[in-house]
Amino acid sequence: MARFSDKTIEEIKSKLSIVDVVSTYTQVFHRNGEWIKCPFHGGGNERTPSCKLNLERGSYYCFGCKEHGSMFDFVMKMDKVSYPEAIKILADKAGVELEEMTAEDRKRRDDIGAMYDLYERIQKTFRHILLNDSRGKKAREYLEKRHINAEISEKFSLGYAPADTSWLYGFLKKNGYSDEFLKESGFFSRNKYPWPLFADRLMFPVRNFQGKVVAFGARDLSGRENSPKYINTNETMIYSKKHNLYGINESLKEWNKNHVAIVCEGNFDAISLHQAGVENAVAPFGTAFTVDQAKLISRYCNKIQLLFDSDTAGMKATRDSLIMLQGLGIEQEVLHIDGAKDASELLEKKGAEEVKNIVSTAVSGYRYLEDNGLKLYNIRTPKGLTEFLSYMAPYINATTSEVERASYIRLVSELSGIQEDKVESDLNRVKSSGNTRYERPEEESNHRSRSFSAAAASPDLYLMLMLANHRELFPRYTSVLKFRDIHDMEAQLIYVALENVRREDDGKTDEVFLSLFADDEVRSDVSASFELDEFKPERPEEVIDELLDRLKLRRLEERQKQVSSQLQRGELEGFGEEDLDELLAEKMDVDKEILEMRNRLRTGRKKEKDGNDG
Repeated sequence: MARFSDKTIEEIKSKLSIVDVVSTYTQVFHRNGEWIKCPFHGGGNERTPSCKLNLERGSYYCFGCKEHGSMFDFVMKMDKVSYPEAIKILADKAGVELEEMTAEDRKRRDDIGAMYDLYERIQKTFRHILLNDSRGKKAREYLEKRHINAEISEKFSLGYAPADTSWLYGFLKKNGYSDEFLKESGFFSRNKYPWPLFADRLMFPVRNFQGKVVAFGARDLSGRENSPKYINTNETMIYSKKHNLYGINESLKEWNKNHVAIVCEGNFDAISLHQAGVENAVAPFGTAFTVDQAKLISRYCNKIQLLFDSDTAGMKATRDSLIMLQGLGIEQEVLHIDGAKDASELLEKKGAEEVKNIVSTAVSGYRYLEDNGLKLYNIRTPKGLTEFLSYMAPYINATTSEVERASYIRLVSELSGIQEDKVESDLNRVKSSGNTRYERPEEESNHRSRSFSAAAASPDLYLMLMLANHRELFPRYTSVLKFRDIHDMEAQLIYVALENVRREDDGKTDEVFLSLFADDEVRSDVSASFELDEFKPERPEEVIDELLDRLKLRRLEERQKQVSSQLQRGELEGFGEEDLDELLAEKMDVDKEILEMRNRLRTGRKKEKDGNDG
């Protein structure tokens, strides 16, 4: 009888879920988990499904006849074949090349088992030191400072690696591990063995979906300048960075219940969300969110929500991930944080309830990109419209459903006033050219050459320059002025700098504030504003309030256009009377607000003029 290698078995299991296999034989019902009508005792004719599929373990169990087993057992019983034949069937389905087990394979299997044992043992040791050892006091105080409670620390099995750089090697050697084995363990420097990767660090065990510890992430607590803040285990025989996610095992229960995953940037973000009761959050390991990670999540979830930082790098990561997920046919949304740079900081500042509210900010991937594109490009100009379409094209062209793609083309057409066939023609041109890159608008790039003019500044930029000149006022406006309200990219960079100053309580002098800008042109414009009387009015609050009103008016006018478009589409597509009435009521409310805001701005200007005349 042929004996196939563990590599073959594991590769099949990594590419196929129990649902993938079973659904080729019978219908899967998604009701508080995955169920099928048992084909073994009921012939698939039960009124109520009694056989439950366990995605974590890749197994099934019938509560009626007690039949159970793995995906291989299921195929053996359904097709009346032997175990090796079941492996061949599933290998063919998964596109896996069959390999028979050799002596080398058997040794590797034993080494893999020993590696799992090592990681489980060291995880328990790190945990013990954190909780019970005087050496773990620093880490306990750090977790308290970050507002991480004991329950969530236990859930994620957080630990501490002592500062003594000789401790880890000595501990493992004392427990009988050979140097040959430890060199492959991922715990030590490859170039300076046995120098440990982890010393004086808070330890984050990484568990796979089966609950086994396969790696560690670690946060430096030494405060040394040359020490990287976060590091992760090297890749090993049991761990591949791109095929794992931090928090996946801790999120499985919620994934199986609601089939939605949140992907955020860092370990502490994921932990903070779980502590707030949002128990479906995971994080990549200091790298981009990968196709393999997305496919792993899609075995359990129908939707992925992205929660990356709102800085330039985070916005690019969000866009790249949305395009990738759209190409995989996975529904995606984007979440937003107000008043903090990430979920971890929000937990520290405002508590669990505010973190929990993050999920209510979800917008669709398309809507997020459309909003961003409208901030970056002026679609009222031919050049801006072309750039906007190029920005949206990779996402729309990645769409696998022709019906969905057609709906996006219609939305762009309605937004821009350009006929659908012309929009589609441009999308096809971008697709055939292979150009999926996008650039900042030329007037916003680091290479523009111009002198600063206050009169030519957009309302967004003028507002942020006013606040840059009166930084002490910025904190009082953060409740009404949100990053997403600012369209001008230069103004966005100034907002980020002001937010950093507010959080760090630094940057009080103009020189320190200017040092926060990497972009030479932005720094030059802010510096120029410090010399201009326009930004030193007697009552700066009045100017700021008027500029905020202008931004609110723009926001209302954008919403008015969207609702009008929805109403028009609803009438053409036969929306229900209740839906149309709701849209009409909203349009009337928005129209009224716009009229009131215009009158308010007009009255304000008249008062200013009368004051000047007097």
